[in-house]
Amino acid sequence: MPLIHLNTNVVLDAAQEIEIAEHVSKLAAKLLRKPEQWVMAHVATRQSMIFAGSDMPCAFVECKSIGMRDPDIPLLADALCTLLHQHLQLDPARIYIEFTSAQAHQWGWNGGTF
Repeated sequence: MPLIHLNTNVVLDAAQEIEIAEHVSKLAAKLLRKPEQWVMAHVATRQSMIFAGSDMPCAFVECKSIGMRDPDIPLLADALCTLLHQHLQLDPARIYIEFTSAQAHQWGWNGGTF
């Protein structure tokens, strides 16, 4: 159910992308209190991105989950920025994160919805 899209202009190879996706998946499962078997992490690197008029390294992250609780959002924002700073050396001031809480009937899987 949780879905994390990471879009960045940082250049990584395929193995590094998988490593970041694994870290993001584990983080989302822990902080959203969802089994990791339901988490999807998508990492897109080498994106053409401009933030604040500059092409310096930056990221846009989408975090979606069924029943995301408002108190979890600041914790997720901090943890995602910390992870991206540690692993990609991204300045947290160059990261935007969009949080979306979906209703179960709006989330499809395996030919149906939750």
